[in-house]
Amino acid sequence: MPKERIVLLDALRGLAILGILLCNIPLASEPHAVATSLTEWPHGMAPASVAVWWVTQVFFQQKFYTLFSMLFGASILLVGGEGKDGRLLKRLLSLLVIGALHGALLWNGDVLTYYALIGLVVAPARNWPAWRLLAVGVALDLSMSLATGRKILAEAIDPPVPRPPDLAAQAIADARYGGTFAQSLAQNLVDYREVLSHVWLQWPSNWPLTVAALMLMGMGLFKLGVLSGRVSAGVWRALAAAGLFSLLITALPFALYVAAPDHPDTLSDLARWIQRATAPIVGLGYAGLLVLAARSQVWKSIPAALAPVGQMAFTNYIAQSVVMTVLFYGGRGPALYGKLDRPALAAIVVATWTAQILWSRWWMARFAMGPLEWLWRWAYRGRTTLRRAVS
Repeated sequence: MPKERIVLLDALRGLAILGILLCNIPLASEPHAVATSLTEWPHGMAPASVAVWWVTQVFFQQKFYTLFSMLFGASILLVGGEGKDGRLLKRLLSLLVIGALHGALLWNGDVLTYYALIGLVVAPARNWPAWRLLAVGVALDLSMSLATGRKILAEAIDPPVPRPPDLAAQAIADARYGGTFAQSLAQNLVDYREVLSHVWLQWPSNWPLTVAALMLMGMGLFKLGVLSGRVSAGVWRALAAAGLFSLLITALPFALYVAAPDHPDTLSDLARWIQRATAPIVGLGYAGLLVLAARSQVWKSIPAALAPVGQMAFTNYIAQSVVMTVLFYGGRGPALYGKLDRPALAAIVVATWTAQILWSRWWMARFAMGPLEWLWRWAYRGRTTLRRAVS
């Protein structure tokens, strides 16, 4: 693949990794049950806090994990090709081990475990024709979206009886996250097991099937030349336009939900359903904007800055977990769990983005891959050179 096309994938991956952080940080700083809620947010609804929530929901939530899932599908093709390749199996199995350790010992919001398991399931489909991959992926994604829509409609007609929150249990969990290192580690493990059981014991489980659909779509789009950069500028402009239009569709119900005096749950559910249904289009729209920026004299520095972040996306993802847990969990740093409002969390995100962009640029100028990428490659390919060759 030509070098500029690899840079495209790296820039898209860098964009996705940075965008995911703004969605993850509330989940690391507050209980999952309230982390993404507008009305149940423990720090109230000050205008600045509501503004950060609205921007996150409209421009970030769902979009970047969607884009990253598609890129992960493309990486399955890049590593394993269309034939049998033992390296791909070793790569995914080693990622599964790393993900389990990350979730249990660092942060319970790990997604590497899911990507590894789902990657093992969809990898045999990589020799399918491009249109079959895309058609099956789109059909599966639409099925999950329609299932969510039916559930929202059924609950609007016959609302379920809400379960009262277990305030005592949550108080204990909060105290442990703010306690000693051993206490925060033990509580993280408890929550990691709960997250895993919640995802895998439901059937059909929306999250794994949606990720599988996105990976299949990513493989199909890569073969068609979209994610590999072989399509015309007109295609990228069309994708960018479709993504921006979908953003407008998403922004309206969230704006109405914020403006409504009673913030009705039905409107919130509708907004989140539209957010989820349009996420693949918006993700590809972001990709289109990034490609158009790369071909512009004015904006080309943006994808150039993102490419090193994407080259070491694995390292940067784990580093984000380290930053979050050092800041929020007890026994590791200032123990800020439950103490920061959304504007402060957004400031941490911007500071982390700046540090990772600068750090990635410095590192990739001297080394061939990120430090954790090097360890991961060693796990499935054997020893390889880390330092970049001097010409």
